[in-house]
Amino acid sequence: MSYTEWNPEWATGHETIDDQHKRLIAAVNSLFDAQKSGKGRNEVENTMNFLVEYTIKHFNEEQKIQEETEYPLYPEHKQIHEDFKNTAYELFNTLHRDGPTDELISHICLTIGRWVINHIKSEDFKLAAHIRSREQ
Repeated sequence: MSYTEWNPEWATGHETIDDQHKRLIAAVNSLFDAQKSGKGRNEVENTMNFLVEYTIKHFNEEQKIQEETEYPLYPEHKQIHEDFKNTAYELFNTLHRDGPTDELISHICLTIGRWVINHIKSEDFKLAAHIRSREQ
């Protein structure tokens, strides 16, 4: 069972970024699967911890690409990442405090899953277009 599947329409054309986006979607699915298959609180929290850490890793690498390509919207994009990190930390803290209820895990998957997909389709597509323009 999966929460969502990778859609090729979400591809930016940048291999590293797309691979990381696929891994983020897989991590959301892992969290969803851990809860739905009755894994213990510790495993669900570990999965959520991985998801948060991988999100931060992805943001850092994406921001490095932005700096290297002199992306003009870098400050705004970085702030969007920072805002989402705060959301992810809040979700993790709520999970740690309240435990992995079905309702909370569904909320986390929905929040993170929607955010990733919307972010790809809006902000990351802009970044990809910028990268392509510099390669021509």
